[in-house]
Amino acid sequence: MRVEEIEKLIADYYEGTTTESQEEALRRYFETQEVPERLQKEKKLFLSFLEDGDVEIPFGLEDKLIRMIDEKGEEEKRFFRRNKAKRNWKWVGGIAASLLLLFGVSYGISNHTCEIEKPQDTFNSPQEAYKALQATLIEVSTDLNSGINQVSDTKREMKKIHKEIKQEIE
Repeated sequence: MRVEEIEKLIADYYEGTTTESQEEALRRYFETQEVPERLQKEKKLFLSFLEDGDVEIPFGLEDKLIRMIDEKGEEEKRFFRRNKAKRNWKWVGGIAASLLLLFGVSYGISNHTCEIEKPQDTFNSPQEAYKALQATLIEVSTDLNSGINQVSDTKREMKKIHKEIKQEIE
């Protein structure tokens, strides 16, 4: 057989599409032929797959494996089992929260509509309102001017300090 045919058979073998006769041909090739260097690893691997040595199986191994598989299956069932009580409490809690929210909003709306009153006049005449507005604006103006004066005083002080620092540095 040519090396290309052997490589194709090896690929088919690894894919699981070879027949028993093809596998036997591969075994004979690797046992009897001088194999190229690029197929040496395949030869070792393939011959180890095809060895027909009797392997001693320990007594009770099958029972032990079955028991371990069953235990793992039960453990998996317990792990993935949903906690129905927890799921029910989430459902009940969601409904309770929705009802509480609904009652709270409806209570707020009903109380809000009752408290709305029409605006009332605070002064009996427009002259009184004008005098109150004028007094308020004068007070705001006085406070604002006082604040502006403080800022300008602080600015003058900062300039003095800045000059002194410059003189000390030079």
